Amino acid sequence: MTVETVTKLAGQSTDISRYGPERLSIMAAVAASALVWLLALGGLIGTISALPELGWDRALWVAALCGAPSAAAWMTRRVIASRRVHAVVPLRLLERRYHGSLEAITDSERRSLRPIAASAYEVAARTGELLADLVAIPSVRIFHSVRAAGADLPLIPHAVSAGRRLVLIESVAWPPGRYETAVNGRIHCDGTYIGQSVQPLIAAVQHWRKSLPKSHRVSAVIVVHAAAEGDVTLPAATPGELAWVHAEDAIGDIRQRILCGRQDVSRYLVAALIEAAADLT
Repeated sequence: MTVETVTKLAGQSTDISRYGPERLSIMAAVAASALVWLLALGGLIGTISALPELGWDRALWVAALCGAPSAAAWMTRRVIASRRVHAVVPLRLLERRYHGSLEAITDSERRSLRPIAASAYEVAARTGELLADLVAIPSVRIFHSVRAAGADLPLIPHAVSAGRRLVLIESVAWPPGRYETAVNGRIHCDGTYIGQSVQPLIAAVQHWRKSLPKSHRVSAVIVVHAAAEGDVTLPAATPGELAWVHAEDAIGDIRQRILCGRQDVSRYLVAALIEAAADLT
């Protein structure tokens, strides 16, 4: 499957389950699974009722045999899903370090986080130059223009994956001031609401957490570039969801996030991000 074929899928859901069996196979698998569970339940009831005659050693063997079909079905589903993910992300695509295109980042009032006195593309490109330092880490893959939780929401400029860690990265350029985030996600500067919000980015983090296997970890970082001379005081981080960081400190913060845990590349994560990233090349 070519890169062009993969990226044509970008308008569809990023749920990893789309790499599983197709509809007829799913229906057959559900029916088979129900039958296997009924057989297992019947075997369990029979085993319990026959325990006095069988003895514990024989009862354990019977119980294992009753559970074997269910375990085999589970393993078969895992094998099928794994083969489909391998088909979508062959080795040559898995080894590619950059995916997508920043050309898809445009200015829009629909953007929940927006730069001031610069275009969204320009600021995202500045962050992209910083992120290039992370490519020296073998497990790092960088994705541009990743779709957020809702299909009608603007694209997130960058997503960095390393092993089973995913960091969604937004970029803004703001003038000096003391910025704070209200409980509802609205952003204020020196006490005045600036018409921006972090809520859609938090929703995107939660979406990816639900879409990916439980072994994966997802967070978000907002990189703030200075739009003018002066101090920019950033809002407090939202625990477990997102953090704010000045541009000069961004790489150190992101590096610390992605270098925790296993570092082998997750094919599931790469497949989902390729599907979600816009590629205009």
